Amino acid sequence: MDKELRQRIFDAILVPVLAVLSGLLVAAILVLFTDTPPLQAYRTLFSSGFGCHELTRCAFFTTLERATPLILTGLSAVIAFRSGIFSIGQEGQMLMGSIIAAWLGYAIALPPVIHPIFIMLVAMAAGAAYGWLPGVLKVKLGVNEIISTIVMNSIAILFIEYVVNFPLRADRGSVARSPTILESAQLATFLPGSKWGVGFVIAIGVAVITLIYLWRLTPGYEQRMAGQSLRFALFGGIPSDRAAIRAMLLSGAVSGLAGAIEVLGVHHRILQGFSVGLGFDGLSVAILGQSHPVGVVIVAILFAGVRLGAQLGLQIQEGIPRELGGSIIALMILFVAARKLYQDNIDAIRRFIDRVRGRDSVGEKA
Repeated sequence: MDKELRQRIFDAILVPVLAVLSGLLVAAILVLFTDTPPLQAYRTLFSSGFGCHELTRCAFFTTLERATPLILTGLSAVIAFRSGIFSIGQEGQMLMGSIIAAWLGYAIALPPVIHPIFIMLVAMAAGAAYGWLPGVLKVKLGVNEIISTIVMNSIAILFIEYVVNFPLRADRGSVARSPTILESAQLATFLPGSKWGVGFVIAIGVAVITLIYLWRLTPGYEQRMAGQSLRFALFGGIPSDRAAIRAMLLSGAVSGLAGAIEVLGVHHRILQGFSVGLGFDGLSVAILGQSHPVGVVIVAILFAGVRLGAQLGLQIQEGIPRELGGSIIALMILFVAARKLYQDNIDAIRRFIDRVRGRDSVGEKA
């Protein structure tokens, strides 16, 4: 590994770490207004989000369960971003996958292992189709993907509210909900009383596949080249339009899988208000994770832990509003956006070290 590559890898890791630390430092100022010492607040936050007293009371397992949809929607965003498409349609694609999963979960009966696999494949197809449309609109008609995906997110949110209130409604309770899926369709969990299970393993598997696909296979190389240097891709004979549509298909499929796993492994149905912004959170995870699958997995777990710690620790134990967790995440993203600030300082320190080493080597020769 040459020196330049090592420096790029080091910078790709260091910048997000500095952004996280900067976010925590600035958020400490907000904590001071609550008359709680920042160190005490952060100790409570991280112990409630990442602590594990015993297997039956392990907050970290809950964090992993909540990180699962963030990993998948984050990977969905990475696939689109690396192809030069700023798609923010993960929310709508995920909801379409969840609708399909909720319906097929009780409408058909299949053997236990086959049932969830079949549902996830169909949900991925639904998400892919919902991602394909804005891709075609961009390539064929020049429609901005940001606008089209925002519109399609709104359509999906309204559609899920309709189906859960009318065709899929299970009863006339105060909260509209679909029937509970069959037991044969439910994903297995690892511990009793916990929702952490096979879904997390699937998410990690998708992260590995995404890494191999984008960095080791020819179609992934085409997508990255089309996203990073369109002119190079054109001169190299890479069909950029086809790569863009393929990226949107794959991105939508991964988001649809996220919706299916949420239904099959966590909620076992869809409810009114099922949309909780997981798709938009996936965008944040992809940005803070430097649009890399490994970064997405790490950041998704961090996000989920901070949110859980803010809810169970800060709000319940310290009396601090749980919105502080969202503020910390927002500050982290803000500092990641200020990458140039960190990069310029890192480069300056690196040049200073090189000059010092150069003087030392000259002195030794003298």
